[in-house]
Amino acid sequence: MSVEKLEVHPTRLELLRLKRRKALAEGIADILQKDLETLIVALVEYRQRAHGLRSQLYEILNNAYLLFFEAEMLIGSMKVTEMSQSSSRLKFGVEIDTTSGVLGIQLPSFRLAKEENGAPKPRFNLLETPVQLEEAASKTEEALNSIIKLAEFTAVIREILEIISLKRRQINRIRFKVTPQLDATIRYVELILEEIERQDAIRVRVLQRKRKERARK
Repeated sequence: MSVEKLEVHPTRLELLRLKRRKALAEGIADILQKDLETLIVALVEYRQRAHGLRSQLYEILNNAYLLFFEAEMLIGSMKVTEMSQSSSRLKFGVEIDTTSGVLGIQLPSFRLAKEENGAPKPRFNLLETPVQLEEAASKTEEALNSIIKLAEFTAVIREILEIISLKRRQINRIRFKVTPQLDATIRYVELILEEIERQDAIRVRVLQRKRKERARK
């Protein structure tokens, strides 16, 4: 498939400008490629961290369920239900911010924010509550923090993937459109200049021959 060349005047100055533009485009493509490789490394790291955190979250939830079942076996499910209904509610939200990450990119940052009115107090009656239920509640809160962090990792991975896609499009545009277009234009200008040089050389030889002929006469 032929590449469309740029519309330029075939001069030596223009040829020099085209070669500089090509060198600049190739330099930008190299920088983008290095950025892309850095982003891919960061993406792999975040995916590994997310995988590890997900496994950790499953373990925390499993421990919380086991402790909850132990509490039910000790005091009965009805008593656990009564205690849960009379306990203080845990109110929380998610604070969303940004932080500087790989290549200085602003990445999303999530944090669990508990809403507390006044001084903190126990959620359960410590004299009536089995330790397993307290530990299950503590594990559940720990799981919430892990869930928020996992959501953050997911958002960061999505952001990095979008930037990787953008970088790839930019690299492809330079390598498969801009550079070939500049190459085609450079070849065109060089051919025109070579043709002009040949014509000038022929013209010079013709003039020299005519001068010699006039000199002999």
